[in-house]
Amino acid sequence: MPTLFYVITITYIIAINLYGILLLRFQKKAREAGDEENIGISDTKLLLAGLLGGATGIFVFMFIFKYRLKSLFMMVFMPVLISLNVYIIILTFTNGFGMYI
Repeated sequence: MPTLFYVITITYIIAINLYGILLLRFQKKAREAGDEENIGISDTKLLLAGLLGGATGIFVFMFIFKYRLKSLFMMVFMPVLISLNVYIIILTFTNGFGMYI
């Protein structure tokens, strides 16, 4: 039964990172095209995706896509979220999901 939780957790982490990367890509393309208002993707959605576990993917792809932020807050806060995400993942896997079952 714990292996099912491992698979679900790993799938969730991959999915939320992919979601954050796609948000970042669509927002960059909208800014380049000049219709950012029509897309409706804000930095708040990126921050929420990072908080939910996608901070690593967002932070790495900020450099790959050469993404420019409106605020420096995201650039400083994403590494904090990465360390928080890694801590929670390590805590969850070392306890064998005992706190959730």
